[in-house]
Amino acid sequence: MMTAKYRKRTEGEEAEMSIQGAVRIGAALAVLAAAPAPAAPSAARTATVRITRAGGQTEEKARALEETAKNVYRLKIPIREISRDIETIDAVFDAATARKGETGYFVVSTGLLGTFREETGRLEERRNPLPIFGMKNPHGTFVGIVKGLKYEFATVVDVKNGTYEIFPRFFIRAMRVDPYEDLIVDFHMLEGDDANYAGMARAYRAYQLGRGEVRPLRERSKGNPQLAYTADTMFVRVKHGTKNNKAKIEHQVPANEPPLAVAHTFDDLMRIMRGLKALGVEKVEMCSVGWNSGGFDGRFPTLFPADRAFGGDAKLREAIDCAHGLGYQIVCHVCNTDFYTVSDRFDERDLAQQPDGSPCPGGVLAGGRVFHPCFQRVCDAYVDEDYRRLTEFGFKGTFHIDVTSCITPYPCFNPRHPRNRQQTADDMNRIGEKVRAAFGGFGSEGPCDHVARTLDYALYVTAYPKWLGRPNALAERIIPLWQLVYHGIILSNPYYATIDYNYPRKSGSEPYTWLDQPTRRLKLYEFGGRPTFYFHPYTDLQPIKEAYDEYRPMKRLQYEFMEAHDEIAPDVFRTTYSDGSEVVCNYSRQPFAYRGEAVPALDYKLVRPTVLNRTARTLGL
Repeated sequence: MMTAKYRKRTEGEEAEMSIQGAVRIGAALAVLAAAPAPAAPSAARTATVRITRAGGQTEEKARALEETAKNVYRLKIPIREISRDIETIDAVFDAATARKGETGYFVVSTGLLGTFREETGRLEERRNPLPIFGMKNPHGTFVGIVKGLKYEFATVVDVKNGTYEIFPRFFIRAMRVDPYEDLIVDFHMLEGDDANYAGMARAYRAYQLGRGEVRPLRERSKGNPQLAYTADTMFVRVKHGTKNNKAKIEHQVPANEPPLAVAHTFDDLMRIMRGLKALGVEKVEMCSVGWNSGGFDGRFPTLFPADRAFGGDAKLREAIDCAHGLGYQIVCHVCNTDFYTVSDRFDERDLAQQPDGSPCPGGVLAGGRVFHPCFQRVCDAYVDEDYRRLTEFGFKGTFHIDVTSCITPYPCFNPRHPRNRQQTADDMNRIGEKVRAAFGGFGSEGPCDHVARTLDYALYVTAYPKWLGRPNALAERIIPLWQLVYHGIILSNPYYATIDYNYPRKSGSEPYTWLDQPTRRLKLYEFGGRPTFYFHPYTDLQPIKEAYDEYRPMKRLQYEFMEAHDEIAPDVFRTTYSDGSEVVCNYSRQPFAYRGEAVPALDYKLVRPTVLNRTARTLGL
């Protein structure tokens, strides 16, 4: 066939050739024509590795990177090269620098974005919700994904004399043990439509999905009615009460234990649920917070019995039955990271230890001085009995464990059960698997993705400006980086400030009060959030009903990936989903015209996908 086509194009030569010669030449030329042009060799990429040793000596060397896939370059430092006398290792990719005044930006995994406008400055983030960082500059765009020793680094943005660098800094000596795996960072060069922060997030999402670390929410919800219910509803948390430990009593006993201040009894919980139903809230997921012995943060790891000040076990069972009778799903709140000596289950042998053999203390909370347990012991010695008893009460849904997803996994040096950070993360996920099996879903406080494998809901993604994203002169705004990775996989509420988003309150500098009232609402929907209520006394339930009505046309998006996010005009942001839906949020004081429709000032609009958009996406166009 190829020969015939060639012969038609060379009739002048055919008379001078034999049939046999024409076939040979034609076939050869056809093969050459079909063969792709030789690919230009990829430019060699390097990373500057800076090693600082315990004595202060510093070594610096450029290391050639291995191209493991097209435009993916790997830095690998084997365990055998990482000695315990090393203080830190910096890994600076050759595309990870920019100059003041250049176009572009840097991104860190808390969602902070900064442009190149400062002469000097420094941003260092030790708690990385995602093990990624990136930069877009006039020379290219990349995202770095830390794959080995990913719990042992800080993201650093360093600016000196107008030159920006972004890099991971690995704290080797602080591990206090030999490295447990190779140091690995993959640098992805991004091109075309991927050369932006959404492309950075998509690259990491593809990695997580591709290796089976996470699965889409749509897939997990099939055959799981509890998780499907969670994805279809808002979250309302009712806090029952806490001990008033203003005296900061560290070690409590019956004689000195502070009194329990009651905020809501189990009767109050039933009143709230019946009130919501009367208003027309047909479905909601409720959470009983601080229901346990001693109230919120009261006597962990002791949970039972439900505190008598709130009504005791019998009244809690009645409240759970009430929720089910109303068609509501109900779960409860526990905490695995805080043990108190006042607990009748406190066992010092189960605590995480520091290298010197002392226990790992935390702050002084309602139950006294916190001591952090080893998660291997939490998983193997505590939760099975707890979950058996809680399921007997009737709790079902996305069960909430405080703190776990809000911290970097910590090591344990207790010789009875030593754990490095990766092993602790594995133990946390074993607990997550048990939670899913017992209740249907696993929710926790924050966005740290060491538990992404088992996490179904994050109470908040950032608590800016106090924790999980702090103000820094180098950073200009927060972008939905986490949501671009995990929307459609893990449900979330975007900000601590968007909890109770439509309940009026004064604006301030604390995480709960940081945003003003209109901005809270817009951020919830710009960042694809699940409406969540917690800190209000619930004397007025009408705002929850209004949120319920507002959320109904938006909730279907929870099953879609967030594919893009950009500022399409000053103070106007567009979020694009995998089904072609768009949410346009107008923070300006003027109406904004978009696709022939007006988006009012300080408002948003859901733009549904057209038939043409859906067809194009189906065809991969």
